[in-house]
Amino acid sequence: MNLNDPDGLVNLRNLANHVTSNLPEDKKVPIVLVQGFVAWGTPLFGAINYWGGIESIPRLLMDKGYTVIVPQVGPLSSNWERACELYRQLTIGRFNSFIPTTQEIEAHNDVDVSYGKYFDSNPAKGPRLSKTSGRRRAILFSQSPQEYADWKWSETSKAHFICHSQGGNTVRCLISLMIRGAGDLHAEYFSARGRDNWAISVTTLGTPHKGTTIIDVIDNFLLNSTDQAIKLIARLFATISFRSPGQRDYDLQLDHWGICRDGNETFEEMRQRLESTSGPVSKWVHSNHNGLYDNSIKGVSDLHMRAETTSLSTYYFSLSFHSTVPFPSDWPPWTIDAIRSFPIPLVSFIREVLHSVPLINVGVWIIDRVLKGVVNTAGWAIIPRLINIRDLVRWVTKEVLNRLLSETDYKVTLPPPGKYLPRKDTLPLMAPFAYAIGGQDLTPEQKSILGPNLGDWYQNDGIVNTESMRGPDDSVVRDIAAFPTSDINSDGVRGIYWHFGVNDMMDHADEIGIFIEENTAQSMKEMYVNLATLITRLPPRKRQSSRL
Repeated sequence: MNLNDPDGLVNLRNLANHVTSNLPEDKKVPIVLVQGFVAWGTPLFGAINYWGGIESIPRLLMDKGYTVIVPQVGPLSSNWERACELYRQLTIGRFNSFIPTTQEIEAHNDVDVSYGKYFDSNPAKGPRLSKTSGRRRAILFSQSPQEYADWKWSETSKAHFICHSQGGNTVRCLISLMIRGAGDLHAEYFSARGRDNWAISVTTLGTPHKGTTIIDVIDNFLLNSTDQAIKLIARLFATISFRSPGQRDYDLQLDHWGICRDGNETFEEMRQRLESTSGPVSKWVHSNHNGLYDNSIKGVSDLHMRAETTSLSTYYFSLSFHSTVPFPSDWPPWTIDAIRSFPIPLVSFIREVLHSVPLINVGVWIIDRVLKGVVNTAGWAIIPRLINIRDLVRWVTKEVLNRLLSETDYKVTLPPPGKYLPRKDTLPLMAPFAYAIGGQDLTPEQKSILGPNLGDWYQNDGIVNTESMRGPDDSVVRDIAAFPTSDINSDGVRGIYWHFGVNDMMDHADEIGIFIEENTAQSMKEMYVNLATLITRLPPRKRQSSRL
């Protein structure tokens, strides 16, 4: 069996095929799909799934006999808030079931969530309430929904987790709370310790285990317009959150911050309150209790400081992706035509300059002969020796475009070119981010946080740096080629992130089924089926774990 292929999806398929022949399957253990940043649970506008886009990964797995749970966690929230929401939805004992005959999902909004005392130490930086109510239930996809009518996550009712993007760090936060407990910070949910064996496996797809520089890209782009950006965000939030939670097409789940309609206020009153410099949106943005901060390198570093790296009761797998190609080093064949089309003919400019110099104009005929030689192919061949195309684009961006934007009072800054360009099949909305991350340098503070073995922090999948996807710490990451297929129940197998490798055909949206090319869609479906095939054959650890 080959587990050393450069493509992580090939290694996943090979391992799934191997366990199919050697281990029994338990499809009764639910697979929990945990969403990433800006995600949603209930299909957007009733039609667009986070997991699958116009198709449905949960339905695909359900049709193959698996039971799938899709929780409803805050799309922009901090990992602490998302962990509390996830825990509550998995232990409340009721779901919104998917109904195959009508293709609809039940709509019950009766979940209450407590965030404990986590924000009490600094109320000025926290939400106005520590609880929220009227939230949607998690969605259950099962061929036998009646068997899960009262299902609650517990030591006897375990679960697998497949996590996309920030979802991996959310589950890490949750499992750490199950290991350590939270003491007085959350006595209701996390008073007990040693419950991490409730999770049999965790698989992460494109997770920023060490953070992502897209946060720096956004900060740099809006460097001179932060206040204006917050007002625009507040206006958007007001539009999205004016109706009650159950009526929203896209639920931010930030009501406990005051980002919701307050009593009977009009939309205009709500908008003005949210746009205020002392309003809840500004407070939320500057609090660092949000997904923007928690996905940054500094934010994930804070998670490292307070959370366990892994559980010795749990299997871990990770998959990395990138959707970039190297920035071209050679000048393209149209270079000469482009230079000749410059608004001021370069040859004419040189001729006029030389003619203005005393004595030189005596040899006009010599000058003309030299310049005619410059404009031919051999002459222009000198240019690539003096400057490469990336440096030229960098100069144009910095010294021309950004200066022009600044002088015309556009409060944005364009990113410079970097080592990589987005691949041509990258989702168009994601391509600018892939380009910008490809040129985003790490700050000295970030380099200090990440340590000496930095790797390549320019390659990315359009949202997350590929280097960040392997796992939270190199000490707990192993290549899948070393996976002990003959003894997967040994203690040394759990508590390690087994990295399948890097796939270079999917961007961050492709990983969850929002695709451009049909062959990518097929690869995405196979990935989830292979993951389900693998993890549902992993045996649970029965005794309590120790910590790493």
